[in-house]
Amino acid sequence: MENQRKKKSSRGAIAAGVFIALYLVTYFIIGAICMPVAVLFLIMPEVVAFFAAPTYHMMLTKSPSGVPIFIAAFLPSLLLIASGHIPIAPVVSIPAGIVAVLIAKQGSYKSFKWNTISHMVFSWNLFGGFIPIWIMRDYFFQDTFERGMSQEFCDTLRALTPWWVLPVMMIATALCSLLGSLFTRKVLNKHLSKAGVL
Repeated sequence: MENQRKKKSSRGAIAAGVFIALYLVTYFIIGAICMPVAVLFLIMPEVVAFFAAPTYHMMLTKSPSGVPIFIAAFLPSLLLIASGHIPIAPVVSIPAGIVAVLIAKQGSYKSFKWNTISHMVFSWNLFGGFIPIWIMRDYFFQDTFERGMSQEFCDTLRALTPWWVLPVMMIATALCSLLGSLFTRKVLNKHLSKAGVL
């Protein structure tokens, strides 16, 4: 019995690692496409939220716990710091990860409804890389230019980001997350039902 629990725990940890890696791959691919263009850069969180939803739901079916949620929320901000970005990202990603865990826990990580709401909050973890646009505006654009982005990119991004764009992006990200979850339920219905999520 003890061996079975250990094997199940090991399988869950391996599955969590795989899905966290898939989430990071999704983040990197979309980031690589969006980053060079100012307009696309601003829709990056929304696109990631949509395409990462299936990974998030499957991660919780294979490893129903808060640990993978928190790790997946925190890792992108850690990678941003490692690559030389403004080290403010964890101030956003850590609370987003904690709240996402608490929400998913309401359904014991096996409720599609609670996991969907959890992912909507989880998807805000990426905003640690965007909030400096508004709260550290001059420093952000100077830092972005010094790290190799063109003056045209900086000027365009500055023009596209009055204060109201931030709440619009956050609402749009939550909505894209919801759409991604609904898409997941339709496409992966059998897998979610088998796992007792639906």
